Amino acid sequence: MIVNDERETYAQHWSDYNQSEASGSSTPQPFSIEVLPEFASHVRARSELRDSNLHHELQAGLVKYIWTKFRNL
Repeated sequence: MIVNDERETYAQHWSDYNQSEASGSSTPQPFSIEVLPEFASHVRARSELRDSNLHHELQAGLVKYIWTKFRNL
């Protein structure tokens, strides 16, 4: 099987791109750099879920529960 290097055939040359020829809206869209409250609460909840101290406490509690429940088997 022969493989040819065809990268140059499909590469886009952004220096040749003319924005006025682009389709779509030409009005600037508003944007914000502030952190959204929903995203901040998501990050906070995720960090609480990934708390390593709490993880080890829950893991130790689970091991203790399993040993208590199945000790007599």
